[in-house]
Amino acid sequence: MKPEDLLNPENFPDELKWVPAHYRLHPSDPVYLLIAWHWQRVKKSEDSLGNAITELKAALDGRLTELKATAEKIAGVNTALGQVQETLSKKPAMLAQELEAQLKQPVAAAVAQLHVLEKSLTPVAHSFQTAQRRQLLSTLLIGVAFGLVSAAILFHS
Repeated sequence: MKPEDLLNPENFPDELKWVPAHYRLHPSDPVYLLIAWHWQRVKKSEDSLGNAITELKAALDGRLTELKATAEKIAGVNTALGQVQETLSKKPAMLAQELEAQLKQPVAAAVAQLHVLEKSLTPVAHSFQTAQRRQLLSTLLIGVAFGLVSAAILFHS
């Protein structure tokens, strides 16, 4: 910027045009020059701030887009986790049904074998009970016979 541009009151913004007129400042007055210089600096700062704001908005827009995509992915993950949780909550019932289906036949076979074994052992158990009774009866008879023999020996002596 040229120094002559600083001295031109037309280059001032509308907010500052009244200052030289109201205070009757001459362009060679140092206050006038200081106001012009300060206004130029503020204008450059505004431009820099505007550029920085634009860059910041662009960067934030990119990040917001990424955050939105990430949030959508997280929502998708939450949905998938809900489905996994639902599947896992049904899994114990499914495992119970599967275990029951797998064990039904072997358990039924084992029960059938136990029934067959019970039927085949029933006569053996009956004969064992009969043998026990006979043994008990023979023991009783032997005891009675020894008692009678002992009594007969005692009375004959």
